[in-house]
Amino acid sequence: MEYKLLLAEDDFANAEFVKIVFRKANVNVYHALNGAEALDIFRSRDDIDLVLMDIKMPVMDGYCATKEIRKLNGNIPVIALTAFALEGDRERALEAGCTEYVTKPVNRDRLLGIVSSYLGKVS
Repeated sequence: MEYKLLLAEDDFANAEFVKIVFRKANVNVYHALNGAEALDIFRSRDDIDLVLMDIKMPVMDGYCATKEIRKLNGNIPVIALTAFALEGDRERALEAGCTEYVTKPVNRDRLLGIVSSYLGKVS
């Protein structure tokens, strides 16, 4: 089975890292450069299995994008992948509807493990 992952990430290096991690796995990555673009992709596809959501992005941040995605689908896993690590940031992401909160930098094995915990083995 091939999984579909939506990655909302405005940083090129971080996006490339995620794409490389999943290149040999059974995961197809759709990349959005901001929250608004992520929402557009999510609305246009009914086969997204999981969302990796950066929090700080232009146009629409990850909090707003997650809230909008939750209005469309209350069950899809939304994993906040963020450089924010200040007190209260985790709680704010979870309140916005994120399923889990992971700080950057995240290593390959940790990322594969997190995604696998929601989708089944992907590596």
